[in-house]
Order: sequence, then structure tokens, then C-alpha cells
Amino acid sequence: MAKERFPKEYLDKYASILGSDFERFIAAFGTKPKKTIWCNSLITTPAELCEELSQRGFALSGLGFSDNAFIIDSGPERPGQDGAFGQGKFNLQEKASMLPVVALGAMPGERILDAFAAPGNKTLQLCCLCKNNADITCLERDPGRIHTLQFNAKKYGMKIDAKKLDFQKFKDNEGFDRVLLDAPCSSEGMARKRLDALSEWSEKKVANMSKRQKKAIVRGFDLLKDNGTLVYSTCSLSPEEDEEVIDHLLSQRPDAKVEKTKLPGVNASKGILRYKEKEFDSRVEGCTRLYPHVWDCQPFFFAKVAKA
Repeated sequence: MAKERFPKEYLDKYASILGSDFERFIAAFGTKPKKTIWCNSLITTPAELCEELSQRGFALSGLGFSDNAFIIDSGPERPGQDGAFGQGKFNLQEKASMLPVVALGAMPGERILDAFAAPGNKTLQLCCLCKNNADITCLERDPGRIHTLQFNAKKYGMKIDAKKLDFQKFKDNEGFDRVLLDAPCSSEGMARKRLDALSEWSEKKVANMSKRQKKAIVRGFDLLKDNGTLVYSTCSLSPEEDEEVIDHLLSQRPDAKVEKTKLPGVNASKGILRYKEKEFDSRVEGCTRLYPHVWDCQPFFFAKVAKA
């Protein structure tokens, strides 16, 4: 892919971060990864879904990190037009985006907060992994997006409490066992899907998002019960939105502990410890970076943090 299609600031940034891997990183944006799906085990089983889709020309193979996750090796060009999708039996979801919920490790019977829930892709995963038997609170302040979340809750059969509310204004006195913080970000990772995602990208935007993310992660952490778990994620690889945010939490909350995550079949990279003039807490290396040229995925980042 011609570098002229990328903002110069973006190229300079990732050349400094990736060094000899930079050319492979940029080249990955010129290719499309295979589509991946999440089986809605609230309605069907993975085996039943595979059998049904195979009869209509789909060839699926499992993704090792979850029984519900599959890659479409071949099949119809638009899987979203298949009847099983319309019936809510599966959801189209990029494989890297599936990992935060899997890493969170939510269990039936727990209190869970999905802080920025719409449109509900990760919410569906939570419901599946908890067998629709958890107290899941979902927040979304945008009226249009909360409508989409509510529509998807009905389509997929999700038992959730969806609230039209700003996360920073949300109050809770009981505490949560798990908090999923899939934070609003610069969305630069979406550029592999559509390059125009970088049309409004700038270092200024990244810096502004970082300020909001730092407030959000401290708020999310404070909503945890003792021994609770938070997973923070972004579809960005900018250190300001990723390691710097985790570093900020560690500096503000001494009881925060980064937990390394290793998921089967995932070719992940460690968090970085230095960026420009900044040197991060050594524990930040336990974060997870997902590069498109390494795992053929959307650029993505997540970190699992326990409240010790």
C-alpha cells in the first residue's frame, strides 16, 4: 500500500516504534484478513452452527482461544446476509476484538460492568461466557448507540441492564467483580478495515483521547470489588492510549496489578516500556499488543488488571 495514503505523522510515529518491522506493519494494511465470527451459544451450540453453515457453503475453523470463535476460511462473500446471522445465531466480530472479554474471565453469578457497551459485540460475549446468568450492567450515553445496544440485546437474547448514562457520572455502592473498559479511542486500528479511519487522525486527537482514558480507567478500577478484575482495551496502538494509560493507573492506585495474559492460538506482543522521552512502569510489559503483520488481525491493545 502506498505510504502517501497515510498521514505523515502516523508514518513517523510507527517508524520510530516498530523499527525494522515498520514496512511489514504498513504493508499489512493493504491486505484484508479473513472474517471471523462469534457463535451465540445462548441460541445454538458451536457444533450446530458449524453444521448449519457448512450446508450453505461455509468452511469454518476454530480459533483456539474460545469454543465460540471461528474464522471463515471460505464461503459466501457477505456472511451477514446469511439467515443464521439474521436469527442471531452468530455475530461478525474481528478476532482481536474478541480477546478482551475472553481475558476478563467473567463467570456466572458475578456482577459485571460493561462501561462503554454499544453496539454490544463484547456484551454478547459476556452473556455467552456467563451463560446469561450474571448481573451485567451496560452503559452508553449516546441515544442512537443505546438503541443499537437494546436492539442487539433483543436479537441475541441477552439478559442485561442497559442504561443511557455517561460512565463518569455512573454511581454504584456494591462494587463489581469484573469491569470491561473497551475505551473510546482514536480508532486508528480500524484503518485496516477502511483507511479513511485515519482521515481525522492526529497526534493532538491521540493526546486528547489519552486524557479521557486516564480518567476512565481510574474510575473503572475504583468501581471494582477487592480482588476484582478490569480489562482495558483500545483499537489503537498509540502508546499514549495504551501503556501510558496503564502506567497512569499504576501510579494512582498502588493496589493495581497487571496480570499477563496468554491465550491459545494468539500471536501477541508484549507492552512497550519506553516511548520518546517516557519510560513506563516495568509491569506495563505485561500488557498485550496485537499487530496486523504478526497475527493477521486488526491493530489492538488490551491489559488485564487485578485489584489486589
